[in-house]
Amino acid sequence: MLSSGSRGNSTIIWDEYDAIIIDCGISMKKFSEKTSQFQIDGLEKSIFISHEHSDHSAGAKAISRKLKADLYSRSGTLEKLHLENSYSINGEVAIGNFTVTPVHVNHDAVDPVVYVIRNRGVKISVVSDLGIMNDELLDEMKNSNIMAIEANHDPEMLKNGPYTEALKRRIRSDHGHLSNEQSAEAIYSSASDGTSIILTHLSEKNNTPDIAINTVKSYLANRHKGYKSLEAASQEFGSTLYKL
Repeated sequence: MLSSGSRGNSTIIWDEYDAIIIDCGISMKKFSEKTSQFQIDGLEKSIFISHEHSDHSAGAKAISRKLKADLYSRSGTLEKLHLENSYSINGEVAIGNFTVTPVHVNHDAVDPVVYVIRNRGVKISVVSDLGIMNDELLDEMKNSNIMAIEANHDPEMLKNGPYTEALKRRIRSDHGHLSNEQSAEAIYSSASDGTSIILTHLSEKNNTPDIAINTVKSYLANRHKGYKSLEAASQEFGSTLYKL
């Protein structure tokens, strides 16, 4: 994950031939800085946008133009963002050794999805911006090698925080964002002993990395649920680089 939070989200996954970019909510400058350490210049690049909110899409035009990358999303999202010369998707998309599966979620956007990415027996789930989990998504995520999942807020911090009551209601709603506890429940249902967990999209006002990690860790420990590793991605530094 290059960046994760309300000020911009972007994730990159690559093999020896192709790079899959999930969301472009950061600038081309920041994207270039973040990826300069990776050997991806000669790879074919494809961008998948989850929904139209600016923290997931603001850099899509500039980054796709600069990288000569194909753009994919739901037709409603592409129309909302005025992204021309792009590809509307309904089901699974095959790119080289990758398959990218969009799964519809509840969020206050025109047609929001999250993505499950597979490549030769490896599965990576990139899941954020949803108010509730659904059974289809829990099933798609099962036994992911990497599960990057939203843990947006601590309910008490949100309740006592600086946001307006209307914004608090939106975040707590079925079309808002997952709390730490909701994230823990989903991880418990879908993770396995081999899953590396990345908590994402943490609110800077209504959460902290320590609270999110400790909430999930305690929930899983109390239920004797195993996993490989657990971290919280950040706005500035993203996540650890994983090699599978």
